[in-house]
Amino acid sequence: MLEKGKISSGEFLILVIIFTIGGAILTLPSVLVSFAKQDGWIAYIIATLFGLCFVFLYNKLASLYPSMTYIEVNEKIFGKWIGKISAMLFLLYIYYLSSALLSEIGNFFSTQVLVETPIQMIMILFILTSLFGARLGLEVICRTAIIFFPWIVVLLFILFLFLIPDIKIEKMQPIFEGGMKPIMKGAYHSLALPYVQLVFFLMITPFVNEKAAMKKNFYIGTIIGGFVLFLVIIFSILVLGADNTTRLTYPSYKLGMRISIGNFFERVEVIVAFIWIFTEYFKLTICFYGLALGLAQLLGLQNYKILLFPLAFLILTFTIFSHPDIVHYQNFMSIAWTPFSLTICFFMPLLLLMVGKIRKKLEKP
Repeated sequence: MLEKGKISSGEFLILVIIFTIGGAILTLPSVLVSFAKQDGWIAYIIATLFGLCFVFLYNKLASLYPSMTYIEVNEKIFGKWIGKISAMLFLLYIYYLSSALLSEIGNFFSTQVLVETPIQMIMILFILTSLFGARLGLEVICRTAIIFFPWIVVLLFILFLFLIPDIKIEKMQPIFEGGMKPIMKGAYHSLALPYVQLVFFLMITPFVNEKAAMKKNFYIGTIIGGFVLFLVIIFSILVLGADNTTRLTYPSYKLGMRISIGNFFERVEVIVAFIWIFTEYFKLTICFYGLALGLAQLLGLQNYKILLFPLAFLILTFTIFSHPDIVHYQNFMSIAWTPFSLTICFFMPLLLLMVGKIRKKLEKP
């Protein structure tokens, strides 16, 4: 086995929470509210219910062959050649997701924090940091996530607590102004960020010790991460308003700027930045790790670590050249990302589960 490390179901829970929040906390409110307006919070509740259905599918798939990763399961169920093609499509998705996460990091820092620093240097620093994390393995990534997780919780609590005085309930009204169509459209577009991406954890489930607890924690982690995003969305609507949330690229970052307590505790957008940096870093690192591990399994290699430097170069290069600017990136995410994600992360696993169930029945004496 390429990965000899083991993690507990509790560590798996924390990874799911961080993965769910990562990336989405900055960009999701703008995307969702642009479709559903002030009913964005309703759209997100619907999306979360669908997200739990996805987790049900992934848990069922993980139960078929508990000791195999998603790459190995593809070859086991579909056969050698079709399985390799299916697994390669999944790895291409993880490759693009890693590139998208790195692009978000570069765009955020180059436009909001380090405005005079070349975006390429920001990306290089982050991909190298993720490379070292992935090289140390799954156990080290999880232990590090546990260290940073309490800070994420504390910073989220501070953010929501100090935003309460700025809430204006009337900004949520009128409810159902445009009917169900924009709400369902918003729910559809938020499925790809982050819920269908949770299929990635099928690369990690074989290394979790307590399988029964793991399945339960998969649901719990999705609900907790989803609840945090729900709060970010509803606070964006209640504090900034639907129109401002739609116009802003990073509405949750703007929320931090709105905090002002007694004219001395203000401009704490750094809180949002820290939450996002922590969660985005761990999401990128485990995607990078899963990509290297999966490719090593696909190629029949004995060590995934030899692939890390070449993959880091490929991810960085693709990130720089795939989207010339942030507008091009946002257009791709709003138009093509959801159907692309649903194809790779929902329909293909569903087909895999159906074929796997049939094969299991045929194998029984």
